[in-house]
Amino acid sequence: TLLLFAALSGVVHAQEKKLTAKQAKAFYEKADKALNEAWAAAKAALPESEFNELKERQKGWVEYRDYLARSPMYTGAEADGELSLDAPEYLEAAAYLAEDRTKWLKGLVREWGTDETLTGIWSDSHGGTIQIVEQDGRLHFIVECVRGPTSHVGDLAGTATWNQRIGWFSDKGLDPAKLDETNLSFILRDRKLEIIGANTGEYHGARAYFDGEYVKTGALNAKQQAQVVKSAKTSELPEE
Repeated sequence: TLLLFAALSGVVHAQEKKLTAKQAKAFYEKADKALNEAWAAAKAALPESEFNELKERQKGWVEYRDYLARSPMYTGAEADGELSLDAPEYLEAAAYLAEDRTKWLKGLVREWGTDETLTGIWSDSHGGTIQIVEQDGRLHFIVECVRGPTSHVGDLAGTATWNQRIGWFSDKGLDPAKLDETNLSFILRDRKLEIIGANTGEYHGARAYFDGEYVKTGALNAKQQAQVVKSAKTSELPEE
């Protein structure tokens, strides 16, 4: 689907359009500067206790970034082992990942409008995205993810019941041949939407879990919203 393609586009770009060492360094420095600015804004906006918790999570994200960006399999680089931190392939991949994290941080501290709903694009900055349309006590959604250097992918479209801050999805009865019921819970805490799944393996690769803390990073126009609702009701994802 479109968002899944977008999540993979950084890797595809790195494989098909190699940047020079100078270009990759400039791209990385620009992305890193934007990330640092978003980090400073988060520090200024968040309560100290919440920011301290974010600092610990940021350390985990840095490890995640380097784990992927130093992987020849992820970047398409011709190398036997981990890439060096000054390799052009590392710098380019790390820059794309930093751009995703910057959007996440900005979404984390963005002020919500008084009548704002969950409708929009959500990201966990670790390869997971959700498109949501909130309507009449329902969350119509498409969740997609690309996890790990080997790009395990997953996707699921459906409709969850929604009660103020808690949502619940079940695929029970959608496929009579499917024995185990799949569930997703949606829990809104401040500006983060926590997703927890149960028996989701049929919808993703071995490591492509849907679980994560997502924040709203973008809007959906009317056409996109209609597509999300259609996919959620039919359980069929849109074509690329």
